[in-house]
Amino acid sequence: MARVDDYQMSFDLSAAELTKRDFRQVAANAGAELAQDGSHLVLSYFGRPLAVDRQPIAVRALDDAPAPPLAEQALLLHYLERADGASPSGEWVTFREVESGEFYWSAFVKRAKAPLVSFFGERPQLLTELGAKVGGRPGQDVGSVSLIVRAFPRVEFLLVLWEGDEEFPPEGNVLMDKNIGHYLSTEDIALAAGLPIYKMMASFRR
Repeated sequence: MARVDDYQMSFDLSAAELTKRDFRQVAANAGAELAQDGSHLVLSYFGRPLAVDRQPIAVRALDDAPAPPLAEQALLLHYLERADGASPSGEWVTFREVESGEFYWSAFVKRAKAPLVSFFGERPQLLTELGAKVGGRPGQDVGSVSLIVRAFPRVEFLLVLWEGDEEFPPEGNVLMDKNIGHYLSTEDIALAAGLPIYKMMASFRR
């Protein structure tokens, strides 16, 4: 399990790289808005407005909630650093289909697939009810219930649940656009795919 020091190092490395970049181009590639004075950019993160300051690089919330945890701030910087402006393909794929997806499969199952099924499988209606809290909207005609969640301006996940019956238990999966590799590494995809699930679970428990 990653320690706080690891997240801090990850954040610092990305911050150092972003400091060298043209922030206007960073914003354009990531689908973010650059402030008129160039001091910060603004983007949506799971339905929340966040700002990323230029000097020094820092993440802050623009709503009444606290800034995201350090691990998520590092993920946000990774997104900004990697974003290249590629358009979505319009094709949903499984995690196994992304580059090196097999290598990180167990991490993806632990962080995303298993929690989705274990928490929502017996009560799929909750996925729809809680989805708006993470910037979600009803998904396409797939599964018994589905939800599209926009993690970043150019990264979306499709959460799908299939209701169980007398013969089969509930099943589910988290799909992503085929071009997600233009915005997140495979390791970051495994992390990001589970975040809306944990955020909805936390919201329900509150």
